[in-house]
Order: sequence, then C-alpha cells, then structure tokens
Amino acid sequence: MKHALVLFGILAAIALAAPSLVVLGYFLLIVPGLILTIAPTVFVYLVATAIIRRTLPIDSSVAATVVAFLIAVLGGCLVMQPFRMRAIANYQAAQQSDVIPDQQIQLTGNVRIEMPSRKLGPACDALCLAALDSPRVDSVTIACIDPQRSSSNQEAGFQLVDANPDSRPGIFPNDPGQIVRHYPPLAKAQVGKKFTSATKAVEAEWALRLCGPQRIRSVVPVDADSADWTLRIESRRDRDSRFRRVTLTDSDGVVHLRLSYQRQSVPASIFYLGFRCNFSTSMLSSASFGLGRQSLQSGDPTLDPETSWLESIEFPLPTCDLNNIAKLRDQARLVINDPSASEAQLELTRRYLGLFFFDSKEPDHGLIAQIVADKRVTDLDQPLQNLFSKQKTPAAMRDAFAERIVMTHTSPKLRHWLAERLAAMPEGTFANPTATHWKIWNTPELRQQTGPFVSRIADTGPQQALPVLLSMLEDVTKIPHWRDRRAMVHGIREAFVQLGPQANTAVQPVTKLFLQRPSPILSNSGDANDWRFTLTRMGVPIEDLPMFPSQSQSTIDRIHRNVADKVRRYEKAQLAPDEA
Repeated sequence: MKHALVLFGILAAIALAAPSLVVLGYFLLIVPGLILTIAPTVFVYLVATAIIRRTLPIDSSVAATVVAFLIAVLGGCLVMQPFRMRAIANYQAAQQSDVIPDQQIQLTGNVRIEMPSRKLGPACDALCLAALDSPRVDSVTIACIDPQRSSSNQEAGFQLVDANPDSRPGIFPNDPGQIVRHYPPLAKAQVGKKFTSATKAVEAEWALRLCGPQRIRSVVPVDADSADWTLRIESRRDRDSRFRRVTLTDSDGVVHLRLSYQRQSVPASIFYLGFRCNFSTSMLSSASFGLGRQSLQSGDPTLDPETSWLESIEFPLPTCDLNNIAKLRDQARLVINDPSASEAQLELTRRYLGLFFFDSKEPDHGLIAQIVADKRVTDLDQPLQNLFSKQKTPAAMRDAFAERIVMTHTSPKLRHWLAERLAAMPEGTFANPTATHWKIWNTPELRQQTGPFVSRIADTGPQQALPVLLSMLEDVTKIPHWRDRRAMVHGIREAFVQLGPQANTAVQPVTKLFLQRPSPILSNSGDANDWRFTLTRMGVPIEDLPMFPSQSQSTIDRIHRNVADKVRRYEKAQLAPDEA
C-alpha cells in the first residue's frame, strides 16, 4: 500500500502539474497517457483507503484494505449525488416538448424576431427579409434582448414599402444571399460554384428591387404584447453545455413551432478526476484535469434554428436567377453614365461592387474603376474591402484609386487601404503620374494618410522625386506621434531604397535625422537597421553607416554583417525577374 501511494502520488503530481505530458503520453504508444490520466483518481482513492483502513477494527490487513477500498468507492458515489442531482434538475427544467406544425405557417401582420444571443445588434438580414417579403406581413421587428444583460438590449423595426425610383434610398439588408444557405431546398439545388453564384444572384435581385420600385424603411418596433407572431431563436454554448431552440408563437401565446437541442455536462455518478483536452485548439495548452462529468443530450444535434423556422413558414422563394447579376451590371453602367442619376440609383453601383469577393474579371475592371472614380458614389469603405487583394490589384485601378483618395468624403482608413493597393503595383507604374498622383504626394494631409503610396514617387526618377521626398522628411518631423508618422516614414524609406545611389544627395539629411535623439524616423532597433540598409542602397559604404555611441564593437560588427546579408538578398531578388 505504501509503495502504491508513493508511486501514484508522484504520477498524480506530474499529471496535475503538467497536463501537457498526458497528451504526449498518448502519442507514446498510448499506455503512458492512460497511466497518467488515471493516476490522480487512483491516488485519491488510495489515500482515502489508507485513512479508512486505520479506523477499521479488522485484524487482517488484506480484508481491511478491501473493505476500506469499497467504503472509499461508496463515499465517492455519495459525495457526487447532491451536485449531480442539482445539475440534472437544471437540465430537465430547461427541457420543453417539441411542437411541429402540420402544414406551413402563413405569417400575417407584425412579426417580431427575438435573438438574445445576437451580438451584432438588430439588423435586417436574410431571415428578416423572408418574413418582410411575405405578402400579408406589415412589419418585422428584430429584437436583441437578453434578460441577463438588459443594458445591451436593442430593437429595430423594418417595413417593405413601394416607392418611386427617384425617392431617397432605404435600408439595405445584410447578406440577403444567405437565404440560400439557410433554406435546404435552395442549398441542395445550388452546389459547388453554383452556390456562390446563387447567393450573388439573390443579392442582385434585392439590389434591383430596393433601388427601384421598393424600399425598406425604419418603423417603430413592435413589442412582444402587440406582435401577431413572435419568433424566438436561442443559441448558447460554453465549455459544459450547448443549447439551441426555435419557438414561434401567435398573438394568443399559442406555440406553433418549437424545436430544441440541448446537451449538458453534469457531474458523474462516481467521483473521479477526468482529463480534458480540446482537439480543436492547441492540445498542449488546453489540456487540464477536472471533476469527472457525464454528458446528457436531447433533441437533434444538427438542429439549425434559422433553417427550421424557414422550413415551417410560407415565404416567396428567391429565383437565384443568374441573369439578375447581368441586369445589375447593366443598370450600374447606365447609372454611372447618367449625370442626373438619383441617390437611390447610385446605390446600385455600390451593390454591384458588393457582389465581388476577390473574383472580379478583367471585363469588370473598367466599370469598377469608373464607379470608384465617381465622387457621387460615397461610402465605399465596405464594398471595396473584398474587391482586390493587396498584391493583385489590376493596373486599371491606378487612376481610379488615386481619384478616390483625393475626394473630401473619403475616410482616412479607406485612403490608407487604397494607398496599400497602389503601392503594391509593379515598379514603373507611376513613371508618368497624373495631376491627381502629384496632388497626393504634395499635400501634407493626404501623404500622411497614404504613407505606403509615398514610396511610388520613386517611379518618377530622382530629379522629380528627391525634392518632394526631402520636403516629406522635413514635414514628418513635425508630426508629434510615431503612430501617425510611421506609415509615411516607411514610404519615404522605400522610395530611397528604390532610387538607390540616385538618392545620394539625401544621405546627409537622413543621417542627421537618424542620429537625432529622439529620432523622428525610427522607434526601435529594427527601424534603425532598416535605415542602415537604406543608406547602403543610397551609396553609403557599410563601414561608414551611422552607429550610436552606446553600441559596442561586437554589436557594430554584427550589424555590418546583417546589413551586408540584406543587401545581397535584395540584389538577388532584383536580378531574379530578369533571369526568369
């Protein structure tokens, strides 16, 4: 007994102190992992057995040990029962019987959709549209109400109305194409690439409707007591439980639809220390021991509340007609070429841009550029986000993106995003810049917000670029915070790297700012080494690079080696395209 206590005590201490070793044990022929998994539980029962055995009036050590062990096991069962029964009672209290309608439900009047777990706030989405488009529905209220967090409760009401084509724009729904994902008959008919095309077709259809004969307007939200139909979608999950439920009731409180799925982890019927490891994340970091638990489950694990609700009601199905995409493209082209286009019509152009997800083709680029360059089209921050990746922005956007940057209504965030795309275009793209490009480089506010694009002034050559770059160097020292000047400093540095020895006349002012304390052109040792590489590119010998008085000779030698290696890699990369 004594030896078993010592052995399992050591193993238990190892397992509890470093649960990651249990994971490694399972990879080593499984057995070591199993031994470490049971070690804490075995040690607890051995300790309990040893204590109980001392109190038993039995002379035989074997018999005393057996009886003590049985008492310890019985105690392990009894101690768990209060916790287990309380957890089971809570699990059963949350259960409700399913209600499945005999036929599809026809919604009427004012519909209220409650989603307590929704974190993005009340917005009209595909579910909202399904109800809103039903012919006998007057309004839809989206309520994000959580009784446990009343401070975050929000509501919004929506109504689909007829409107003149030239009336002001209305509310546009979030991701209306997701109805294809939520409604199985549509999803099954659209597989593979057809699925993406179908979602785009639905979005195009709604864009044509909501920028044409109809609008979605805000209305006063309808409370639960006044709603004709109330849909409640609940979804909660944590480490020990999963809960999903969809409930549809009428104005009299009669439940017409209720489906639930519940899984709850409750304390096991006998005490033991269970090993937990989340295989969906890092196994080593998520490994831990905890009180042994048992999983209780009811309902369909595949339950999707949104899908179940859509399957139970009557609503107009979208056509998923790919011709809608072509119609939207044609309408966007007509609108952008119409000087008298209304604000609602111009909304079509934003919706056209919103159809792309890094998948535009060359025939689209001309119209996209025309839309981006039109100052009548505002609020393009979101539509442009999924248009082009940084490294694959087509040359057709060269002038359009610049035009968008100089517009007064363009946000600083979008200006920086556009600048990153322009900066990633091939070398020489801006050798013959337009007046708009020069405006960006010569306007202090614009070049500060478009730091990455500053580097492309090098395409114009040293005679035109150097005076502007030196002016930028002077301006950057006047910007008080590093976070506000960092992008511009990096852009200036990249321009000098591209100009190389042709920028030799700027060595002295750069060196002066480099050695200034505090320096306006660097914030850490990494920036310092980047500038040393830049100075080398500008023609400064490696042995003459600026160093700080506090740096030792060994540090200086290491910096020289690193700069030399970086120069070799850069020159090799520059030669690679020519060799290819």
